[in-house]
Amino acid sequence: MIRKFKFDYDYENDSLFMYSLESKSKASVEMDDLIIDYNSKKEISAIELLNASKFFSDIGSKNFKLTREKLNEISDCKIEIIPKNNFFMIKFEFILKSKEQISAPVLVPTIHEPSPATIA
Repeated sequence: MIRKFKFDYDYENDSLFMYSLESKSKASVEMDDLIIDYNSKKEISAIELLNASKFFSDIGSKNFKLTREKLNEISDCKIEIIPKNNFFMIKFEFILKSKEQISAPVLVPTIHEPSPATIA
């Protein structure tokens, strides 16, 4: 299911924070420049990308460029999260102010063991 996420992009620091207002973060997992927040049901509630333009450059094809300038032009952000075996496929869908649409899929591992932060 595709969900609309709120977002903030910090051009100077090249960080993109995408979050759901419907879900509160309970724990985080950091993988290099990718930080994923999970709620108490182990569902993704927020995603932060440090060095976002480099992150998208590294995962994209040769023709795929999501530069700082393009990230700064995001007007809408939707994310589809699809469970796949031991991974989540996260499909980012961005619409820029120019009406250009950009999609980028990413695979991340799922959580099997509870984080100490999620244990009451």
